[in-house]
Amino acid sequence: MPAFLTLVKKIQQQAMINNHRQILRVQGELAWCYQQTTFLISHLQQPFFWCGPAPSTITATTYKQVLGQEVSLLIINAHHNFDANTFAASEGTLRGGGLLVLISPLEINTNDLFYQYLNAQFHQFDFITITQNQPPPNFIATMPKVTVSNDLNLYQQENAVTAIIKTITGHRRRPLVLTANRGRGKSAALGIAAAQLLNSGLKTILVCAPNKRATTTLFKHARLLLNAQQQTPFSIIEQGKTILFIAPDNLLADKPKCDLLIIDEAAALPVPTLEALAKHYSRVVFATTLHGYEGSGRGFALRFQKQLSKITPHWRQEHLDQPIRWASDDPLESFTLNSLCLGGSEEQLAQYDMQQAVQFEQLERKKLIKNRSLLQTVFSLLVLAHYQTKPSDLVQMLNDPTLHIFVVRQNKQLLGVALINEEGGFNEEMCKQIWLGTRRVQGNLVAQSLTFHSACQQAAALRYARIQRIAIHPSLQNHGLGKQFVEYLTHWAGEQQFDHLCASFGATAALLSFWQQLGFTTLRIGLSKDSSSGSYSLIVNRPLSYEGKILDTQIHSQFKAQFPIQLSRHLQDMDSELVLILLQEFEKKETATTQLESYLQGNLAYEFIEPALITLLLSVNLKNLDKTQQCLTIEKILQNNSWAEICKKHHLTGKKEAQSTLKSAIKQILIQEENHAPR
Repeated sequence: MPAFLTLVKKIQQQAMINNHRQILRVQGELAWCYQQTTFLISHLQQPFFWCGPAPSTITATTYKQVLGQEVSLLIINAHHNFDANTFAASEGTLRGGGLLVLISPLEINTNDLFYQYLNAQFHQFDFITITQNQPPPNFIATMPKVTVSNDLNLYQQENAVTAIIKTITGHRRRPLVLTANRGRGKSAALGIAAAQLLNSGLKTILVCAPNKRATTTLFKHARLLLNAQQQTPFSIIEQGKTILFIAPDNLLADKPKCDLLIIDEAAALPVPTLEALAKHYSRVVFATTLHGYEGSGRGFALRFQKQLSKITPHWRQEHLDQPIRWASDDPLESFTLNSLCLGGSEEQLAQYDMQQAVQFEQLERKKLIKNRSLLQTVFSLLVLAHYQTKPSDLVQMLNDPTLHIFVVRQNKQLLGVALINEEGGFNEEMCKQIWLGTRRVQGNLVAQSLTFHSACQQAAALRYARIQRIAIHPSLQNHGLGKQFVEYLTHWAGEQQFDHLCASFGATAALLSFWQQLGFTTLRIGLSKDSSSGSYSLIVNRPLSYEGKILDTQIHSQFKAQFPIQLSRHLQDMDSELVLILLQEFEKKETATTQLESYLQGNLAYEFIEPALITLLLSVNLKNLDKTQQCLTIEKILQNNSWAEICKKHHLTGKKEAQSTLKSAIKQILIQEENHAPR
């Protein structure tokens, strides 16, 4: 034990000198690892966090509990399995000079390809490992020789504070986008700027983030500068001036007045939510981590900033890349970003020649973990494509035998990636349990939903190839590559004797149109918005077998019967443009229009003619109406919005003008139907 303790103190001393963070791997049987680690804790007498299973004498914490805090000793139990999300999130709490103790097994399960890959990555770095029944390694021989300057230069953070303040002092509608890697002082800069603005006379600053804990550092620095007493951890009220946390859903629903809105960790919020806030508030700071534990910052930068340019073309940007919680070239940060594929190659531009053929390939996991560059490129593209991509998705990609990885290339360049998940194929007893809601089977999103929510007991017996992710490089989108890719996947799924090729996603009009053009039909829509995407989730399907076609027809008919009812009850706030796209899946029928004349030409109340109007809208094409008419007719007739809501949404003077606008749209629909009627 004394030799072990001496080794640890030397590692910490060297880490303090370099202002770097180090990993110490403790490798052996679990009881032995616990013995070594608890001994270390008792003798170092340092505050610590323990993540993962812990001995009875230790209180473990989840990574969500430690976010926004700092510590010099972090223990992660990776003995049974390596939790990538926990590692990526919690390592950012370790300050410069800190030590991460990683509890590891002597032998890694051969089926755990991710852990095998990570173990190989570990050997690429000069971290120390102490192993059961072996003498401690020579510290001097294994430590990297580095030359580090400990001078702390805060000019980037000072520039960020100035840029945040300019959001208030400068022109309206010029929001700031503040981006940074972890440990760069982004949240501190937000807190310092907020405090300075309150001191200069601002009354109300609202702070929004995916959760309160993400704003801990912001409030800590603001409170220190204001010398404010702590009423609650997430609010500062001083002499009528306020910095207050507000949850995203409350902010979106109430839109309270404020002098400045700060949105921290914006990449973790749905883009539609950010767009709505950018339109409503004239002075906003959007701050986010680029290479964070959620792995989603780069995708946010591309998707949201593109939309922000349409809303407020004069938005400004500030980026922090100089670390302040640790020194540059930190070995723990390098290990995390490289090993978990959270940074780098996604910024490379891709070239595509539409006149040349592309090549499709299914990748084998065992080959992929040996090709570090390809793995990095594949996962980086997935991060760009989906804002919810996390390190755990890398684990699933390498470990899940029911997940199939496909790529599309041209001239050896990676242009796109797709992940296909196998679902269904259950026996009769399992189908019955899923149907009754007494059994849930992880990883079978579509098979389970169609069996339970659509009440089709045998749905889970069929086999589904679910497109879990499909990503085309952002610079190459809208060139038909995605459609080619889906056609290839359809052919592959048919050869593998799947009954369905399907997908589930947060619905937008553009996304749904893409799937409809490829022959997919909508089978189900969630009745509440997904908390992550801010959108309603759709299941779309393309049947491949005879049995698949029968089930698809049955559930699609059920969906069309339920949809009009759901619109007026549960889906009243669904985007009318999306509703318009969904209505294209309804068969167009001739309608009897004579009963509508008394409403259009006389004084018959809307409520008496409502059923006929609903039937009309489900039977005609609304594309010839202008956008306002489309929205108003859908929102009033199908979604049953009140006249007051209609007036507010469309800036109408009152019910009379709203009625007149609606009648005008109905008359135009009837004229269109009459012109297209068979003669």
